Amino acid sequence: MAEAPRITRYQRVKEILDEAAGASTADYGGVGRFWNLPLAEWTEIQLMGVRLIALESAPAPQSCCCSGAEAPSRGAVSGLIQGLRGQPPFDGSRFPRLPWGGQPVADDDIRFISEWIDDGLPPADGEIASFTAEGEMSATTIEMVETTEAAVTHAAVTSGDEYAYEHGEVRQRMNLDCLSEVQIDKLRFAFHELYALNKWPEDRRSYNNMALIHQNHCQHGWERFLPWHRIYLYEFEQALQDRCPDVSLPYWDWIMPQYCPRHPEKGWIIPRSYQAFLTPKSLLSLRNAEPPLTLAQTNILRENMVGKLYVRLSEFFAEVSSLLGAPYAEGRYRDRFIDALLDANPLWYPLRYPAQYTNSQGQPGTINQVIHYHYPKPEDIEEILSLRTFRDFGGGSLYNDSFGFLDQNPHNTLHIWTGGMNPDYKPPKSAGAQDFQHDLQSNRNRGVLVAGRSFHSRKDMYSQPQFGDMFSNLTASYDPVFWPIHANVDRLWWEWQEMHSQSVPADLDSVLTPWSYTIHDTLDISRFGYEYVKSTCVIPVGVGAPVGRFVSKPIEVPATVRSFRQAEVRLLRVPQLQRSCFVRVFLNLPDANAQTPLEDPHYAGYLAIFGHGPCIGGPGHCEPPPRQPRKYDLRPRSHNTPRNHRIIVTKAAQRLLGEGAASLQITLVVIGADYCEENELLRLEGVSLNFLD
Repeated sequence: MAEAPRITRYQRVKEILDEAAGASTADYGGVGRFWNLPLAEWTEIQLMGVRLIALESAPAPQSCCCSGAEAPSRGAVSGLIQGLRGQPPFDGSRFPRLPWGGQPVADDDIRFISEWIDDGLPPADGEIASFTAEGEMSATTIEMVETTEAAVTHAAVTSGDEYAYEHGEVRQRMNLDCLSEVQIDKLRFAFHELYALNKWPEDRRSYNNMALIHQNHCQHGWERFLPWHRIYLYEFEQALQDRCPDVSLPYWDWIMPQYCPRHPEKGWIIPRSYQAFLTPKSLLSLRNAEPPLTLAQTNILRENMVGKLYVRLSEFFAEVSSLLGAPYAEGRYRDRFIDALLDANPLWYPLRYPAQYTNSQGQPGTINQVIHYHYPKPEDIEEILSLRTFRDFGGGSLYNDSFGFLDQNPHNTLHIWTGGMNPDYKPPKSAGAQDFQHDLQSNRNRGVLVAGRSFHSRKDMYSQPQFGDMFSNLTASYDPVFWPIHANVDRLWWEWQEMHSQSVPADLDSVLTPWSYTIHDTLDISRFGYEYVKSTCVIPVGVGAPVGRFVSKPIEVPATVRSFRQAEVRLLRVPQLQRSCFVRVFLNLPDANAQTPLEDPHYAGYLAIFGHGPCIGGPGHCEPPPRQPRKYDLRPRSHNTPRNHRIIVTKAAQRLLGEGAASLQITLVVIGADYCEENELLRLEGVSLNFLD
């Protein structure tokens, strides 16, 4: 009997994963079948933020009531093992079970891989025999929730930024108030990383140097206002993505109901993700600070302040003063609290006094009373979007028609709204009585100190200026709230462009300094790789197998998303199909099929795809092109490139949600050219549900 070939445990691990993946083409965020990478690279891979191989010294989470129990092994806490077992986040709540698009791995094989990880992932130890079995081997099948013989329920990924974008695909800039906590945390992380570069003053990637561009080059009050800021946002977004590739700049839609546009002082004032808060970790830092708080004092804060949001710094310190005493809201204690708030939320900024204004008598007032501006209302935005010329909308080139209406209100208003006036400002004794109105009327920029400041240093954060940094264009970009405000301005320009594509700024060849882009370069946002959606949810499928009838799990639609202008279902990365077909979309009707009438209230829309027909060329002629072209391949995009298709489902979605539905479930029914249900044709990488403001 011939000796069986021998393979190492490492080789067997790769065999197990390859066999389970089968013909799946899932690319796992662009790295492909990660288990075939060099072992050193594989052990460092993070899949959508989840580390596949836990660090050797990674502590396992333990419950205080089970402190005597044995800690989980390295293999058990590795994302790979959790994914193969279908444990969170690979249980369908965020990601499908591993391997994506393949078959589940047997329990014994999972245990084998886990033990190999526990042993330190040895590349060449423990050879085992490999035998070739005669006869047929039945394939392992995955148990899924089936609605019919051809329909399989697919789990939804929670957010679009976890979708594995490929070269040339646009990303979604989403509504700030519709982001998940995971997305907000990623945004905070990216900002924190840019702040960390401030310690190197010459590093052009640092937050301060990015903000300095606005101070030195910003364009306002004429036709370059919108094009210049579009480039500025793009450049800053690229800097964020250098630190955290999953991040896109969100926009702040100021007229959403939670901001009460007609009585804005009764609304959220600013987005909650940009407000101040304390965490349990904050209390630990305050106990170890200098001067420190006592355990009893931090317990008081834990019971009364942790978990609460604070729009304004003055409100935060008013509560600190009432709980601990006035001295703890002043001096070095005040500085330590600011440290804790900054560490807890990098999107919060202490030199921000939203919706706080003081008149010339030192009395508080509203933005209307003190500044004579009004918060933008929905009808204001509607009126601006109805303007017909770019001169009126975005600004003109002549002195007497320079300011566009979008530049005035809402743009200027939101700067003043978020910047505000410091209610605790103490004018220098030599200045005498301070006339706030005179300062504003003479020169608004005069109110914000620039010279001699060390921006984003802790000394600067502890200061007590008269005005918030957003009050002046010289300092506005140092406040993180600058970016979602301007992203919304850019979104409104994009919406206006969709309706007035022939109306463009004058002098399209002008260069936008300090870059080399021209105004003409800015007219199409797709070339910069982004689009605007209110919210998006992606359901991965995989092109390895055809989709007959697709059924998603119910996708929850939060209250913040429900006031949408448009809803759409997208079919992602559909390769060339040999035959023509229709794809019908139904919402909240998982049993829909080819016989379901189009008069059914759950019918949402359809898409027609023209078939490619039989291939007339040699091998590879009709294959999709490489995911990324060669460096010097300057040919235009191949017609075999997989496409994204969209179906507008607005009316059906609004009707179902209006009738009380809390979620939407997508069903796709494929109808062939013979008008019968087609189960062996459509292939696609995923399906997404998108909402637009």
